[in-house]
Amino acid sequence: MAFNVRLYGYRGIVQMIQVNPHQFASNGPWMLCQPYEWAQLLTTNGATPVSTVAVPNDQSTLVRIEVADNSAIRYEINKPSRPAVAAGANSPILSGKDQFDFASGTTISIVDAASFL
Repeated sequence: MAFNVRLYGYRGIVQMIQVNPHQFASNGPWMLCQPYEWAQLLTTNGATPVSTVAVPNDQSTLVRIEVADNSAIRYEINKPSRPAVAAGANSPILSGKDQFDFASGTTISIVDAASFL
């Protein structure tokens, strides 16, 4: 069954401001630099790979991938220096959400992981 996968491009991360710290902290918490630069919605198509579209003038340095609840994808992240690889049975698996290194011109290929049991 088809399901949605959401992708968000972010410029990076920023350190959270500590307004009133009460103890020593050599490093504070980090968060995504809001707002995101772009968003794309992909809908899986079984074992047929679906790919993102390159964003013009992309300044993102990381991508957040959010997979619909109770679903999983297999994915390939193809930077411009890598020949495009379509997601398939031997690709990494992802469920839930995660962030990945990203660069301008990068594309992402996904498939429904259930197609490769």
